[in-house]
Amino acid sequence: MDNFDLRKYLTEGRLLKENVSPEELWPEWAQGEKEVGNDMVLNDKGNIIGFSSAKGETKEVFMEYVKAVKTLNASSKELRDDIAMAISGIFYGGGDFEDYSFDVLTADQFTKIQDII
Repeated sequence: MDNFDLRKYLTEGRLLKENVSPEELWPEWAQGEKEVGNDMVLNDKGNIIGFSSAKGETKEVFMEYVKAVKTLNASSKELRDDIAMAISGIFYGGGDFEDYSFDVLTADQFTKIQDII
């Protein structure tokens, strides 16, 4: 193995990027979607479906969310909530950073999300 620099590895957030699976992020994201009225994450009894049962655009938007969470190394729920709002805004609302109200997401991070999705 080449010279492995653990500090650089940790600084880049590669541990999170490489180890977080979509299945781990699904419950939190789907709960947020349920709260804003997205019934595509629910079964006929009103319960959140599993990741593997998600279909179409819902799965596509969620996978973009996962990509953004990994890219930004979003280890806090507050940042992940802002990322979810940014993804929805980019997909459905258009507009720029100034058109939204985020708790912790910065303009640079918003731009990075726009660049990767």
